[in-house]
Amino acid sequence: MVRTGILCRAGLPLLGLLWAVTAMAAPRFIDKDTALELAMVLDKGVFRGKLITSTFVHSPQTGAYQIKVVLDNGAELNWDLEQIRFWSADDSLTLSKNRTLVFPDEDTNEFAILNKNDFTRTALRARVYAKRYTGSDVLAGQIIHFAVHQFNTVDLLELTPGRDEQGYPHRYVLDLENGQREFLSYLDAWEALNRGGLMEAPGTDPVMHTPYRLRGLRIRELERMVENGIGKFALEMIFDRPVLLKPGHFPFRLYERKPGKGKAALDNKFVIEVTAPNAILPQQVNEIDTLEYLYKIQAVPDGRHQNRVLLRAMIAPEVLTSPPEVEVNADTVAVIFTKVEDQSVFDRKALQEAELRRKQEKLLAPTLTPEEVERRRLYRQHMETGLGQLDKARAQLNLNERFEQLLATLANFREAAIHASSDLQLEEALRQRNDLADRLPVLILEHARQSLQAPSIPESDRLIALVRAAKNLTRDMRLLEALEDVERTMVGG
Repeated sequence: MVRTGILCRAGLPLLGLLWAVTAMAAPRFIDKDTALELAMVLDKGVFRGKLITSTFVHSPQTGAYQIKVVLDNGAELNWDLEQIRFWSADDSLTLSKNRTLVFPDEDTNEFAILNKNDFTRTALRARVYAKRYTGSDVLAGQIIHFAVHQFNTVDLLELTPGRDEQGYPHRYVLDLENGQREFLSYLDAWEALNRGGLMEAPGTDPVMHTPYRLRGLRIRELERMVENGIGKFALEMIFDRPVLLKPGHFPFRLYERKPGKGKAALDNKFVIEVTAPNAILPQQVNEIDTLEYLYKIQAVPDGRHQNRVLLRAMIAPEVLTSPPEVEVNADTVAVIFTKVEDQSVFDRKALQEAELRRKQEKLLAPTLTPEEVERRRLYRQHMETGLGQLDKARAQLNLNERFEQLLATLANFREAAIHASSDLQLEEALRQRNDLADRLPVLILEHARQSLQAPSIPESDRLIALVRAAKNLTRDMRLLEALEDVERTMVGG
């Protein structure tokens, strides 16, 4: 059998609407060994609500195999890899033990297996998400570590699922502490699990908890180096605190700016754009008219991505002798440009090659094992305990004790989700967790405000602890500020 995280030879590109944006030519049929392995994987899976009772390999032509499946209603179907890939992506086909097939590379015949239970258990425990940027993103190839606030499913939040760059629908949601919301498909989930991108504790890399706030732009005047006839100047982005990201996290791209409909042709149609990730623009910063061969220099929010600021400037591309360099020093990110005095040495090749390098290729009814029996037992135990605590909390007259019991209830629902062994169990546990996590901070805030009206605050230490716990449950800035105000009043009092 194929283990989670191991790539296996198989498959074909998807032709059809789901993969309409690609033009691939991988074969629809596979070799015998791969067909036998895939048949084993599909056995006892579920196709559109019907159990796959048995699987065989079938050769419609010499050396080219497909899979024959028999469903529990007696139907016999012949599947090629195009169909299997498509049905795996749209949830028509699910493997036994709550697993699903994914195809990591749209240009090769490789498949992998995502164990959804393993992934959700890991995601629910994760406090850090190492996001790896892929596809057409200018940050492709870079990894940034973000603190995780909460894990959810797209269906539970009643969101309209988008798709990843290979066409897989988004299934999961990671809300990060910096305010970003990351959507993951089954393919993204497999990739994150396979490379250890979800961690319970931070490693050596810095973790982003809040976005950097861009305070302004500053110029560094041209410094000439007479010995080789060149000079350097820089644009500096000044942030609100020391920047822990690396220079590689601030990539640039050069593109042609096209005039709008009916507008006159532009004197200079090219823009150079530097991306600053995990950054916001709390208020507009002053533009810079010109700096050497750059002009109309401005910082703007990225309209397509959360928590990104773009440093833009108009430019004549032929004046760039080499790509700009980035230096990170304390709260300043400097984008350094080279200027050559001898116009005959200007060369765009280095810039074009750097741009090309950044455009990388995109990248159920089994016999239960003792581990599965134990997982299901723990799920029932935590769910039943949580629901029981919820009933007891409603009858508790002491409000501090009631809220402490609700916090314990929340922990049990979270543990139940970790031990879920099906999508249904996962969503039920997350539904209970989400509902309580949304209501509890508001209830604690109201209780704390009422307590402050009393001549003396009863059990003030317990109440302060509750307020601090409530702050960890929410990312709503207005609610956080209100809780912090109440905490300051209680501590000061």
